[in-house]
Amino acid sequence: MSHETLKTCSLVILLGPLLGAVLAGALGSRLTKGRTHWFSILGVAAAFSAAVCVLRAVAGASVHQVSARIPIYDWIPVGARAALKVEFFIDPLTAVMLLVVTGISLLVVIYSRDYMRHHGHPERGYERFFAYLALFVFSMCVLVLGGNFLLLYVGWEAVGLCSYLLIGFYYAKPSAAAAAKKAFLVNRVGDFGFGLGIFLIYVTFGTLEYGPVFQMVHEGVNRAGQPLSEALVTTIALLLLCGACGKSAQLPLHVWLPDAMEGPSPVSALIHAATMVTAGVYMIARCGAIFTASPLAMTVVAVIGATTALFAATIAVVQTDMKRILAYSTISQLGYMVLGAGVYAADSAMFHLYTHAFFKALLFLGAGSVMHAMGGIIDVRHFGGLRRALPWTFATFLVGSLALAGFPMFSGFFSKDEILHHALAAHPLLGGMGLVTAALTAFYTFRMVFLAFFGQERFPEGVHAHESGPWMIVPLLLLSVGAIGAGYIGVEATGRNFHRFLAPVFAETFAAAHGGEVALEAAHAAVGGFGAKYGLMFFSGAISIVGILAAYILYVRMPWVPSLVRASASGAYRTLWNKYYVDELYSAGVVEPARQTGRVCVGLDDYLIDGLLWLITVIPRAIGYLLRTLQSGLLQGYALTMIAGAALILLLAMR
Repeated sequence: MSHETLKTCSLVILLGPLLGAVLAGALGSRLTKGRTHWFSILGVAAAFSAAVCVLRAVAGASVHQVSARIPIYDWIPVGARAALKVEFFIDPLTAVMLLVVTGISLLVVIYSRDYMRHHGHPERGYERFFAYLALFVFSMCVLVLGGNFLLLYVGWEAVGLCSYLLIGFYYAKPSAAAAAKKAFLVNRVGDFGFGLGIFLIYVTFGTLEYGPVFQMVHEGVNRAGQPLSEALVTTIALLLLCGACGKSAQLPLHVWLPDAMEGPSPVSALIHAATMVTAGVYMIARCGAIFTASPLAMTVVAVIGATTALFAATIAVVQTDMKRILAYSTISQLGYMVLGAGVYAADSAMFHLYTHAFFKALLFLGAGSVMHAMGGIIDVRHFGGLRRALPWTFATFLVGSLALAGFPMFSGFFSKDEILHHALAAHPLLGGMGLVTAALTAFYTFRMVFLAFFGQERFPEGVHAHESGPWMIVPLLLLSVGAIGAGYIGVEATGRNFHRFLAPVFAETFAAAHGGEVALEAAHAAVGGFGAKYGLMFFSGAISIVGILAAYILYVRMPWVPSLVRASASGAYRTLWNKYYVDELYSAGVVEPARQTGRVCVGLDDYLIDGLLWLITVIPRAIGYLLRTLQSGLLQGYALTMIAGAALILLLAMR
């Protein structure tokens, strides 16, 4: 495929969702409410079709032509020699991300048609929702397609803005408005570091284009050809990591993601599965040349990923809101991806990102179907036995849960196992944390399944559970196919096609010497107790099964045990229920000091600054008050005053 064809496809990927957003927002209110969604559906569908064409073009290219830089125009001239450009960069990593973003987004938009008719306040929000949704997809595509750090940052910030609009869609609801502001502000913290990192890249290398920057990092030189210090590279990498921690909800900037559940369920699916939260992982993979040049930065990435994965998994164990359980699951799975990137296994991290998109979108849309059936109730303590009332939702939700739990032969099993292999080889402690996380994931996932879908039928008063319509069920079925089969394109039996496809991207940055087959073989050797080549794979599968059995015993066979555990370990339970009091620590250490500082500044402005200004104006105001009495409005008085003044001037002049 020629550059012109790739350019056309790229423009379709961007303009399709953008045009859909504009038309939905501008014309939606003038059309019948049942037609507004078509603007977004057709726009995203066009983007998906173009993304498929891009994937086919990249897959069919020769080894030396798998990447293409497509200039559009010079945006901001910088001096006489360079310009900040609008350009696209297409390679296998771009193609995979575009397919995931547009494909999952298309299913979410289709699903939203029926969901938002019942939960979107059609009289004032239906067309607004679809406009925001399409704009969100457009922003994510800008982020992925951008051929330099400037466009990456533009898309990065646009995604943050759209997330604010979508999370706070029910803006009249105080909790939704607060969640939107929290997401926006927390991400600004990470984006500040990210922006500083990009600025430092420009200062150091004199350009923001990927190719020249990565080439200079490989060569170990700056813009002047002088040696590049490792401390400087580490600083740049850690600043970029700040942005990834914000967008991908990694410690300590994870606190916004659980509260983002205040948005509609399709928004949760889109944010958690294919768009916003994957941006950080994508950025780390894209900037692999910078990160791998600093062993310290890679270690920090791995530690943050493993810690986040285990941290979020422990919190999910005690949650009761179905969407919040899935939210903490997303944080945990993103931790896996970051861990994979940190142990030089970026291809495995992207593999897990790819499989995770299917089963996590499936689970969130399934939760939306449950919410739809239960009249907006999503707390698993308030219902049970839903498998009989919602057979299609149950079947698809079960598939997604098995994939998330890493059950053997489902997609999540293959991708998660790869990351565990590499982690155990590079950092056994971090790999052990990953294994514990895998067990907890299986447990809390099926705790949710057993509480919601098994046991006696329990519906809140006035609720008549019913299955969702075809517009909601069909996307669930399609995502179920991905949750089952998406992992097979990355296994050895099928030629590890996913990894071979991405190999040209990571050939230099994530080489075998750092974390490829060498690390894989080392991981296999680390499980010598099993002897066989696939020993660790069997072990991770067994961990998943044990976690599921533990949930079955505790919540189906012996449902009284969890209450006894809560009573006997109330302190630990309260700690997990309150999310390790991280929000409270932020409130006490950051929010309240900021508020108090604001109050002090307001007081200084009101009393000190305004007081000084009042004192300065006292004398002129007093004089003005005295002179105001002379303004009588009588002409003879003014004439007398003029004569007296003239006489005074003459007397002074004669002296």
